[in-house]
Amino acid sequence: MNSLLTFFDTETAVQSRRNALGTVGKLGLGAALASVPFLKPGVARAQSGSGDVAILNYALTLEYLERSFYRQALDSGTIPGDVRPLFQTIYDDEAAHVDFLRGALEGAGANPVDYTDSDFAFGDFVTSFAGIAALAQGLEDTGVRAYKGQAAAISTPAYLQAALQIHSVEARHAAAIRRLSQSPAAQGWIPNSQPDAPAPIAPVYGAGSPASQFPAEGNTTQGGVQLTTALSGYSATEISAAFDEPLDMDTVLGIAGQFITGSEGDGND
Repeated sequence: MNSLLTFFDTETAVQSRRNALGTVGKLGLGAALASVPFLKPGVARAQSGSGDVAILNYALTLEYLERSFYRQALDSGTIPGDVRPLFQTIYDDEAAHVDFLRGALEGAGANPVDYTDSDFAFGDFVTSFAGIAALAQGLEDTGVRAYKGQAAAISTPAYLQAALQIHSVEARHAAAIRRLSQSPAAQGWIPNSQPDAPAPIAPVYGAGSPASQFPAEGNTTQGGVQLTTALSGYSATEISAAFDEPLDMDTVLGIAGQFITGSEGDGND
């Protein structure tokens, strides 16, 4: 899980990889996403089981989604050679997350949800590197918020530890992709609520339900304290960038459902 860190060990390596995404950096997230047609929105299936089992199956669904996306992206032939190792590393991480979560569920005597690559479609996102980089950012940001949104509901300590470890890896993925796909001198965190994001991706950065529990990424109130007042030396953008907000399961499944075209457990590949 720490292998991603070595990919960004030197400033030279970072700069080289940023240069490879010059076109995407100039477009910005909103423009890059707007240039790629979206699939018809759908809704992911409710997760089987209850309690921790339901949460693990929910997480597993998201990991299947990401694994399939990165596999299709790598197979597309559009990823530049000097950034391909990063995308391969992220794919390997997502595949490991799928295996781990399936093992955890089976070890608990539960039935893991079962999706294959043929159950996911990403349209024109995987026909250009601009689309791949843009959707990668959206999916990784979704994963970070999704894990944070369910952490407090996990009752088994071992499962909670594993979920938080996976959450930290997803956060590294998100930061790495963001550094690649924006310029100049992009940072690894989310500033504000990405107001220019196209409608299909906007829920990744907006409020969940209820908004009081799942605020938008532009939130500046933490622990009941309005930080723009308490920390008047910092801008709202700087304050919101310091925190990743949780997102509820229904909102996340609505986002994921846009790319799920098959049926869980149908056995097709």
